[in-house]
Amino acid sequence: MKKPWSTIATVSSAAAALVLLAAFAAQQKSAAPAALPITGKTLVAAGELKWTALPGIPGAEQAALVGDPAKEAHRAFFRYPVGLKSPPHTHTFGDRGVVVSGTLSLAVDGAAPKKLGPGSFFSIAAGIPHVTTVEGDVPCVFFMEREGPFDVVVSEASGKH
Repeated sequence: MKKPWSTIATVSSAAAALVLLAAFAAQQKSAAPAALPITGKTLVAAGELKWTALPGIPGAEQAALVGDPAKEAHRAFFRYPVGLKSPPHTHTFGDRGVVVSGTLSLAVDGAAPKKLGPGSFFSIAAGIPHVTTVEGDVPCVFFMEREGPFDVVVSEASGKH
């Protein structure tokens, strides 16, 4: 026969574990980047994109659709010039994208480069080192959704800052 105190202790331990688990889950949820909700409607023809220079990457351009790439999570088209090759770098926020035209080559986390042509998908979490190259003889256009502002954190190993 169980003693009443051992039953109370077991119930109390289970309750404490649930409270800690709930607190951890709430902390994880609040630490997640703000999502970009889909509201209303957005219809933009290719000819209506407003291309602007992408600061810090000569010859590269961006056309923001949702959010300000310099300040927050965003969705945008990017156009990288022929011959672009970045130094090894990371980003503070993760991104995912789809190649629209041209060929984007990504060498991720020390692996051999992977050529991504039109229709190809990529997703790279925050902090994962990679090298970005445009292959072929046409610029590469890709759509990308990023969890926060655009930045480039050049890896120490590249010798550039």
